Formats: sequence, C-alpha cells, structure tokens
Amino acid sequence: MDTLENQANRLYDQQKYPEALDIYLSLLKKYPKAEKYSMYCGNCFDAIGQTGEAARYYKKASKLNPVSPNALLALANLYYQKEDYANAEKFARMVLHKFNNDTSALLILGNCAYCKADFETALSFYEKVCAINPSSYIGLINMANTSFDLGKYVKAIDFAFKALEIYPASVDAYIIAGNSYMELSKTEKAEKNLLKALNFKSDNPWIYNSLSRLYQKAEDWKNALNFGWKAVLFAGDAADDQHINFGYLLYECIDEKKSDLALEYARKWLEAFEKNKLVAYMANSILEDKKIKTAETEYLVRIFDAFATDFDETLHGLEYLVPQHIAEMVQKHHKKEFFKRTNCLDLGCGTGLCAQMIKDIIGWSAITGVDLSSKMLEKARQKGVYSHLEQTEIVNFLNTTDKTYQLVVAGDVLTYFGDLKPLFEGVAKVLSLGGLFVFSICENNLNKDDYCITPAARFVHSTNYILKQLKKRGYNKLDMLYKPLRNEGDKVVYGYIFAAQKVMIVEK
Repeated sequence: MDTLENQANRLYDQQKYPEALDIYLSLLKKYPKAEKYSMYCGNCFDAIGQTGEAARYYKKASKLNPVSPNALLALANLYYQKEDYANAEKFARMVLHKFNNDTSALLILGNCAYCKADFETALSFYEKVCAINPSSYIGLINMANTSFDLGKYVKAIDFAFKALEIYPASVDAYIIAGNSYMELSKTEKAEKNLLKALNFKSDNPWIYNSLSRLYQKAEDWKNALNFGWKAVLFAGDAADDQHINFGYLLYECIDEKKSDLALEYARKWLEAFEKNKLVAYMANSILEDKKIKTAETEYLVRIFDAFATDFDETLHGLEYLVPQHIAEMVQKHHKKEFFKRTNCLDLGCGTGLCAQMIKDIIGWSAITGVDLSSKMLEKARQKGVYSHLEQTEIVNFLNTTDKTYQLVVAGDVLTYFGDLKPLFEGVAKVLSLGGLFVFSICENNLNKDDYCITPAARFVHSTNYILKQLKKRGYNKLDMLYKPLRNEGDKVVYGYIFAAQKVMIVEK
C-alpha cells in the first residue's frame, strides 16, 4: 500500500494528475473509509478541471472525518475559484462553526466579500485574521489592498509596511504603498516604492502602468508614455486591460496638446500588435483614420464589460444628461394613444439608464434592451424595467428580429457608428409606421465631413448628414435640440437630440 501511495504522490507532485488519480481511485476502492484518499481524488479532479467530481469527493471526505476542516476548506476554495460565492461562504462558515478561529475560513469569507465589492465586510474578516495571527502576511496584504479600495490610503500604507516587515520582497506591498502615496499626491514616495517593486519584478506590467499614471499626473508625458508602452509590451497581445489603458493615455496626451508624441507611440503600437483588433481600432482612432466606418465590436465588449460595475456612478460624476434629454424628447413627441400598446426598443441599452427615465412616460409597455456587453446587461436586469434583454450587436438584431416597435431610443449609441445607413435602415425595418425614433449624436465641429472618428475612439456627425440619412430612410424630422451631453475633463461635450417619425416605407 505504501509503495502504491508513494507512487501516486510522486505523480501528483509532478502534476501528472490523471495518472495519480487512477492510483488514488484504486486505493479508495480498497480502503473506502480512508479520508485522505477521498481528499487526494478531489484534489486531482480539481486540478484537471472536473470541479463537480472534485466537490463530490470532498463531501465524501467530510463525511468520513467530520472533525477535520480540510474537506470543508477545500470545498470553500473550490466554489470561490468558480465565483460561486454563496457556496464558498456556506462551507467556510461550516468550518467556523466547528473551529471559530480558523484563519483560512476567515480569509475565504473576506475574499468573497471583496469580490462582491463589499470592502467594509472584507476588511472586518481580514482584521479578525490578523487579530488571531498578527504575523499573517496574507491578512496584512489583503487589509492593505482593501483599505486602498476604500480610499483609506494612510491605513493602506501602514498595512503594506507591516506586510514588508514579514516579507521584505513583497512586490504587492510596494505597489500598494506606491499607489497610495500617488493618491495622496506624494510623488517622490510613490515613485520610490513603485521603483522598488520594479526591482523585484521587472516584467510586471501593472508596475509600469502605475508609474505611467504617476508621471501622467505630474504632466511628464515623455515618461508617462514610455512606462505605458512598457506596460503593454510586458502584458502582451491578449492583455486587453493594458491596451485599453494605453489607448486612453494616448488620447489624454493628445488632449493635452502633445499630439506628436502620442502619434509616434500610436504608430509603434499598431506595428507591434498589428493583428490585435482592439489595438487596431484604438490606434487608428488616435491617428484619425478616415477608413474606419464603425467601432470594433471587440473593443466595445471589452470597454463596457470593464466599466459596467461603476458605470452609473462614473456617468453621474460626468454630469451625464443624455437619458434625461431622451426622456424629455419622448415625453414631447410620443403619441401613445395612436397605438394599442407601445413596444419600446432600447438600442445599446447599457445599464438601463434611458429605460428608467422613459418607463413611466410610455405607460403600460414592453421594453426590449439590446447591448453587446453581458456585464452591462446584468446591471440593466437588476433595474427591473425590461421585459426582454438581448446580448448581440444592434444592427444584427435589427436585421434578424421579426418584432415591430412603436418607439426606438438610442442614447449615446450613434457615437460608435460612423456610417449610419445600416443602423437607420435597420430601425426603419422594425419601427411601426408613425413610430418614433429618438437618439443622440455628438456634433462634428472638427471638419466639414459627414462624420469622423476622434482620438477618443468615438464618432462625431454633422447635422446635415443626419437629416439626409433620415429623409432617405423614410423618416420625418420632428425635433432637433442642441444640448450639453456630459463633461469630459474640464470641458462640456455638446451634441444633438433628435426625434424622427417613420412616415413611409422605403424599399432598398
């Protein structure tokens, strides 16, 4: 038995999990009451990605030895990795019920709370860990990180340095301290700590990213772009978050009148990642390539998935007024008495801000929301204003649906389309005769073109172009109001809110 078990253990240590599993299963069959073999089987199934089987064997191990926390902790960790926080918390609390000072269970509960953005609760669990074990590096580093997310930067620095006393080579501690000093506008201390982190981990893209932000705040654009560039190089082709950050950095560099430097890096970026669609779209937007007709789908998905969590709060901070303007236009022009029922289509619905504003105006109705981002749709679903939500590209939806609508709204959506012909034709296809189409555009005050891409990777349109497209597609313009849409830095972005009625059917 010992020889066979040792053989299985060696295979497991060599990460040859299927081979090790075969032996552990045979041992368990021979010794069905041996908890350790059930645990080994669970570990192997977990390692090869069969989490359902792993859970089954961990539960069996827990029944075989109810006084041991090992199986319950394994289950808690398994569900935590699957982002099933309810079950992770359930098994962690089962451990605490038996062993109220188990720091592993407390850490899992803290991590679950953190992942749900309940930072205060997360911090309370990490504090309990450190009260039980003041030398817990993981507890201290998690307290530092969570304090940073709560905006408690002085506390974050304090915990980071306590973590460094235990583990002097902690890259995470130096990064947290550096970022905290940055938020406190202590540039020299921020730089010192981030450069120390870089000494330990010179290929970490997030350290370069932090240094880039630090130099950007100091308006040192040469260093900001240099470190931002290193961040994308070390991150590689698949690191969308780093590429998005770099794209915004280039845009802000142009916005600060440093166009030559930004354009130089945009060309390098495009050359280095020529097959990356997200990079191609953002870099060509910086270069204002007139061949771009519409936003890259991959870019839109990545951007809005990334921003979904804080989207509403961020827009509130920008004094975003588009949903309010859309609602006012609907209130003014939608004649719901013309129709037995108003079916409304919300294109590019995002988190549901427009639907919230118009729900009471249009009365008893069904609102369908369409968006590319699954995470934005999750937020929209929570608002409880939609009868149906669809995750797809909106022109594709318009061309494939067999439903008709009496009201179509598109708040801050046309800014991701240059050529509006496909979208306007699609809306005309699904809009009832006499139905209302309400949408916003950003004004083109840059040139005399019908539309153009801006370094912000958004399109602006001329009003003449909009009016021509509406007329060609069978719409009658009812209204066109010039309005402030949002703030961008210290500038107000203006645009137009249109209301158009479908008055005829135009054959293609």
